[in-house]
Amino acid sequence: MKITRNFRFAIFLIQITSLSIISSCSKEEKPVDPKPEPPVVELSKIYNPSTDNVVISHEFRAAWLTTAWGLDWPQSYTGATAQRDLLISLIDRLKGMNINVIFFQVRCSSDAFYKSSISPWSSYLTGKQGDDPGFDPLQVAIEEAHKRGMELHAWMNPYRVGSDTQYYAPGHPALLHPDWYVVFDKARYWNPGLPEVRAHLKSVVKEVIDNYAVDGIHFDDYFYPDGAKNTSDIYKFNDKTTFEKYGNGLTLDKWRETNVDELIKGVSETIKAVRPKLIFGISPSGRIENSLALYANSITWLSNGWIDYLAPQIYWEIGHSTADFDRLVRFWDSNSYGKPIFPGIAAYKFGDALYPAYSSTTQFLNQVTLSRSLPNIKGNCWYRTLNILGGTLSSYITSSLYPSLSVVPKMGTATFTVPQAPVISVSGTSVSWNAVANSNKYAVYELRRRGTSTTWDALARQIDTKTNFDGQALKNYLVIALNEREKSASSNIAYIQ
Repeated sequence: MKITRNFRFAIFLIQITSLSIISSCSKEEKPVDPKPEPPVVELSKIYNPSTDNVVISHEFRAAWLTTAWGLDWPQSYTGATAQRDLLISLIDRLKGMNINVIFFQVRCSSDAFYKSSISPWSSYLTGKQGDDPGFDPLQVAIEEAHKRGMELHAWMNPYRVGSDTQYYAPGHPALLHPDWYVVFDKARYWNPGLPEVRAHLKSVVKEVIDNYAVDGIHFDDYFYPDGAKNTSDIYKFNDKTTFEKYGNGLTLDKWRETNVDELIKGVSETIKAVRPKLIFGISPSGRIENSLALYANSITWLSNGWIDYLAPQIYWEIGHSTADFDRLVRFWDSNSYGKPIFPGIAAYKFGDALYPAYSSTTQFLNQVTLSRSLPNIKGNCWYRTLNILGGTLSSYITSSLYPSLSVVPKMGTATFTVPQAPVISVSGTSVSWNAVANSNKYAVYELRRRGTSTTWDALARQIDTKTNFDGQALKNYLVIALNEREKSASSNIAYIQ
């Protein structure tokens, strides 16, 4: 009897377990109704003016074309034909990357890459200072840049004279005026405290803007030499006599800073008096502390409106422990005093094992993206030309950072008549528009929708004097008229069927 009860209980447990298993299995195998897929919404290819908006960005994209030591040009090329051909090739390749401004170094150390009655021909052209290279590099650079719709700014170093042992061509200002310079660390520098030096440097600038159709004058980051601000030897840069004569009760440091200020102010006034439309800009160190060590206070220049833009050389990566690109670019954005800021980017560090942050193109993407996100940052400058021509970086800039053309943003103090907006029409795939008074060029933009949003980015496809453009089917286009640095409102937007 006991065995029978246990047997029956066991059978009961088996039945219960089986039911549980069956029940469990049936739950797992029960099909789950899939969530219905959201209906696919086909985005219209046609811009809708009642719901959509267009973003047109104008960006300053400059490259420093360095002639000191022949770095970018003329390199080791000799002879007028070879040097001229190389210069044109470099300009053409920069155009192919959608660079729109060239800083062409025309004065390295009180020399000239142009015909001058003040400064001798540079030794980097022929190997000997003062020898005629057989052509005019600045004139060639201007003509070739303008043919391609690019601006050409004459890049000058104001104070450097050269080594104290080098050859100086007959008639060099240093030979004519040995009392104008100071020897510092075996090199000669014009003494910024002398009124005669400031007058001389203004005449150097005036000669260029009188004789050449440059679009701007550009000073680099060399002012008083590095080390002149020396606490242990305040007259290591030996301008004691000049200070005693012209100090006017200022401290030595304040007097030296004022000397640089007076030069910048004087050059600015000279430029605006002779050619009011010309642009004057400077590229100091990206750290204000470094710049002040050279007695160059760019905040003073910006706040007084003596310069039209600032291009601080922020040659460090985002996240750098003491010179973080992010922190520095935000500093200049907040201290622009209404002037556009064009941060300099260290292309020369790309792929160099000494700078692991620049081992890939990501650093450049992040720097340009950050620059574009800030209201007073209107573009970037690349140091230097050969570092962005050819290879991985060149391809990346062209395909990812500058895949389309760009109009140079408005800057400077000159005013221009705002042209009327063109009216465009479409015939087949041809876009055409009416010629507009007070306009010398037209920029044609193709619209590209930003993701699935109602925002469209305008990508410049042509900047020319033409009044027609060969477009593509299923694309939207608009046109703006350009008058020097002024721009019209956008035209109507046309869609090609």
